[in-house]
Amino acid sequence: MCFIKIRSFIFWSLLCLYTSSNAQDETQHIPDSLEGKSYKYLNDRFLENRNDTTLVRIYLNTLIAKAIINDDKIAKSHGLIRLSSYAINDEEKLNYIQESIAESNAVDSTYAIPSYNSLGIYYYVRYDYEKALQQYITVLNLSIKKGIKSYEVNALDNIGKIKLDIGKYKEALAIYRKCFYLDQSSDDEKELSILESSLGLSESFRYNKQYDSASYYYEKVIKRVREEYPLRLSKALINEGINLYHKNEKEAAEILLRDGMSHVNFNSQYELKYYTLANYYLGEMIQSSDRKMGENYFLKVDSLVTKYDFSIAEVKGAYTTLIANYKAKDDYKKQSYFQSKLLHFNEVITTRNLTVSNQLNAEFDTPRLLKSRQELIESLKNKNRQLSLEKILLAIVLVLAIGLFLLQYLKNKKYKKRFENIIKEIDITAKQEKDFDKIPNTSKLTIDVQLVKDILNKLDVFESKKGFLKNSITITSLARKLSTNTKYLSKIVNTYKGKTFITYINDLRIEFILKELKVNSTLQRYTMMGIAEEAGFNSADSFSTAFKKKTGISPSYYIKKIKNIEKEEMML
Repeated sequence: MCFIKIRSFIFWSLLCLYTSSNAQDETQHIPDSLEGKSYKYLNDRFLENRNDTTLVRIYLNTLIAKAIINDDKIAKSHGLIRLSSYAINDEEKLNYIQESIAESNAVDSTYAIPSYNSLGIYYYVRYDYEKALQQYITVLNLSIKKGIKSYEVNALDNIGKIKLDIGKYKEALAIYRKCFYLDQSSDDEKELSILESSLGLSESFRYNKQYDSASYYYEKVIKRVREEYPLRLSKALINEGINLYHKNEKEAAEILLRDGMSHVNFNSQYELKYYTLANYYLGEMIQSSDRKMGENYFLKVDSLVTKYDFSIAEVKGAYTTLIANYKAKDDYKKQSYFQSKLLHFNEVITTRNLTVSNQLNAEFDTPRLLKSRQELIESLKNKNRQLSLEKILLAIVLVLAIGLFLLQYLKNKKYKKRFENIIKEIDITAKQEKDFDKIPNTSKLTIDVQLVKDILNKLDVFESKKGFLKNSITITSLARKLSTNTKYLSKIVNTYKGKTFITYINDLRIEFILKELKVNSTLQRYTMMGIAEEAGFNSADSFSTAFKKKTGISPSYYIKKIKNIEKEEMML
């Protein structure tokens, strides 16, 4: 019985790989010409005519009607999910998928795996990453529980796509590696699955700047992709074209990018993302020799991003270049227009990333933890432990929930206190005046007192003119500017500022940006990299580290609290 169920599941699942959906019942009837035809006959006709929407709907509706008559919920479920690909609108498509899930779950949740996967894809292409992730995690849990490797790989691949989309490149690479090794170790390994995991691994290596590894996995499969799987060709070529661009092999990169663009399916939003990337990198390569043509590629990128609401962080440079070009032409209207578009672009990316980031951390790792915990429970059962597994699990969950709640509560309380102290310090330091006439004992410095006063006064001017905002400032350059040497400057900063030179500069920058963020609502909307640059830092990581070291809280938390205060003030 179990073998028959598994064989039936595999049969229907393979057919479902062509599509993704479900919907509400129509009043179906079987045409006379199809009366008495088998499921296999109807499936074959569907596959032969899948580009003819009218015929497809006839065959699939007939299959569903036959399934209803026979009370065959599995056949109905898979008929609905294939029919969803031909739905006339989003509402109908979603209804088909959800009904398919209900029909399958009425028999066995195993049969609902393809439907949950389709629901994940439905949400993913509409950028509802949070709901997409929920479905992919359901697929992952069920496939691990039922031991279905193909859907475990499929779920991991889809979660990996979300990780790439939100910039979690190292985590995505770990997932694609697991996909690849699962495919390699599978008893029923399928060539297409191995090719797809190889391409996913190649792309992930590229995002992690491991360009030679990316090329290695591309070279392993590209011949077979060209010969047997042309539908995957655009992704493979464009990804390797971008990889070669980063390896500074520009001519070869341009050839692959153009070749990849020629194979894009313009009815596939997924492939249009790669088409957008190809336009961006061609623009990057061409603009140095032909600015007008490069600009056209960037305008094409903007057109695609706007039309399909893409959030591809990689193409942000198209907007910054367009803004710079129009500024150079004194075309302030277009410069302002693309500045607004860049702000919107950044907001969309930030919103989508933040929405799903925490859930990825909390929920994606959970199946792996649950699997390990289940293995532990099984070993306890084998040793004839008398405790109830349900009680153990409930106790663990309760303890973890209470512990996490308390930790979060204490963390929020501590952060809130730090934030309040920062606001107070900003107000206090704004009123403080410096007096260098009263200098403490300098005997340890062996530096003339008047010289110390002069350097401190010059440091005061340096601070008032915000010289610390230059990202190229060093102790050598500042010593030269103050007409002293690095040794004296270092000793004076250590003695009178009570910190190293690097910490001194970073603290000035953080104090500046704290005040600016408090009063500048436009700055609050910048990306973390944009804020870092405004403060004089070369990277978002170094800025966040210095900010946390100085204040004890993260920049994002500070900005969030500032915005909350502004909202409260507006409501008064």
